[in-house]
Amino acid sequence: MIFVISAPSGAGKTSLINELIKIENRVMFSVSTTTRKIRKHEVEGINYYYISKDDFCKMIDNDEFFEWTEVYGNYYGTTKKSIDSIIEKGKIPLFDVDIQGSVSLRKKIKNGIFVFIIPPSFDVLKKRLIERKTENIEQLDLRLKNAHKELHEYTSFDYIIINDKFDEACQSLKAIISTNFDIKNGKDKISDELFIMADRCKLENMKDKVERILEGFK
Repeated sequence: MIFVISAPSGAGKTSLINELIKIENRVMFSVSTTTRKIRKHEVEGINYYYISKDDFCKMIDNDEFFEWTEVYGNYYGTTKKSIDSIIEKGKIPLFDVDIQGSVSLRKKIKNGIFVFIIPPSFDVLKKRLIERKTENIEQLDLRLKNAHKELHEYTSFDYIIINDKFDEACQSLKAIISTNFDIKNGKDKISDELFIMADRCKLENMKDKVERILEGFK
């Protein structure tokens, strides 16, 4: 079993994953490799492995990546080596990828659980991106336009989490992972509370809410 978490830029995906790792010891974050510059507060080997484009291209040629993609002029990829290392430790790999990466992984993973993190509104997403202070006006505009396009891909995911209240979103993510893990392993008794929480996030139960959020992006 592999969990794949994706989101438009600024939806809070990384913060949720970081918190999840603290409270769910069955999963292990698969650290991606990227060519983009390291941001303030990021740590090499924890957030990403940061390398040059030349080195990244060499790794592509050597078939070292399980999946890779180009986003905003930067390359991102998950190495086969990192996945093998997690599985050898008896943990469930947790992927943090963009929308393109999730599409690529869909084709390669049979037993993957795909979770889409979305913002509660256009205004909230814009505020979060501004507060990051990592984009200029042109870049901010591009990310907001791309977020609108990416949100339309929500039907490709198994679960949708609206990251409005952080603690609730984190508990929903934990519930999705715990419930699917217990079902996969044939556990006789599954927590009703977690099952209901996870069920509420299933695609078929979230369509109306997502469509309303999409209306706000217009």
